[in-house]
Amino acid sequence: MGILRKNFLAVIASFVLLSISTSCQEEELEVVDPNIDNTIPQNSQLAGLMRNIVTHDGSYDDVVDGGNCFSVNLPYSITQNGQPLIIDSIEDYSSLSDSDDIQIQFPIKITRADHVVETIENQNNLDKLANTCQIRDEDIECVDFVYPFIFATFDSNNNIIATTEMFHDAQVFGFMEGLNENTVVSINYPIQLLLSNGEFLQIAHNTDLLSGIEAFQQSCEENDG
Repeated sequence: MGILRKNFLAVIASFVLLSISTSCQEEELEVVDPNIDNTIPQNSQLAGLMRNIVTHDGSYDDVVDGGNCFSVNLPYSITQNGQPLIIDSIEDYSSLSDSDDIQIQFPIKITRADHVVETIENQNNLDKLANTCQIRDEDIECVDFVYPFIFATFDSNNNIIATTEMFHDAQVFGFMEGLNENTVVSINYPIQLLLSNGEFLQIAHNTDLLSGIEAFQQSCEENDG
């Protein structure tokens, strides 16, 4: 509890210094100590990599839907070479191959890369959606956040500091997409990353998070074609 409070106080100190810097009208430039400024700029490399971690991976069922930027919600029904089959677990895809004649029983629900769920009524609509996907998607499948963890935010419009606890990828994705230019965000460290080999990586600062993601983002084999 002492470590969390210490880190949170450091975040608040960073936000206060940032507020003073942006509101002060003096001619001299304010200098903020980079050692306590642990904020995450929205258009930074780190923010982009974090979004890629929490982007929904739709590549695991490409043998059925043909699109790596979305996945079909379970359960649903198909025919495999004329035989009916219910897909109700990810393990069921191991029995399918690209040479099979697979027909989906519509309608189905799909989850997009941004975690939005929608209904697809027929194969034509599914094919159109699949054609919007990139050949190789940007989601990072080899690194995951360990939940829960906390974001601290500072709103420069009203000088309000707040915290939001994160519990899953969809929540983090929506949180980061919903930030505006007046909101400064920081992670309340320490946090952990879960690697594809089952190991945990301890993270205490933005520099640790950036280097950790970069080091392991390609450590497992992607399913994209």
